[in-house]
Amino acid sequence: METQGTYSTDLDLCIELCAGAYLAFKIALKDISKRGVHSFVKEKSRENNDKLTAHPSFKILFDSLEATRKQLRELGLTLQTLSSSEDDEVNDLINDVNEAGKDGK
Repeated sequence: METQGTYSTDLDLCIELCAGAYLAFKIALKDISKRGVHSFVKEKSRENNDKLTAHPSFKILFDSLEATRKQLRELGLTLQTLSSSEDDEVNDLINDVNEAGKDGK
């Protein structure tokens, strides 16, 4: 954003919200990976019958993915606006969130 001239300290909250949404995405993705590839879970109905419902982590995954996408767009970080350099703000954000998750923060 600094190279585009669009960064302002006023955007720090939006950047943190974007990082949080991305972290929620990563946690949900990890949760799904641990449980296998099933997109459903078995539940018991009131009548004590088995029923299949969507795995809750999938909803979290897609909701956080959409939130991240929208927040990146709000920050002006879209594929059209980013150059394909190694000094990429989106990659830096993703790497920072991934590292934070490893430290247990």
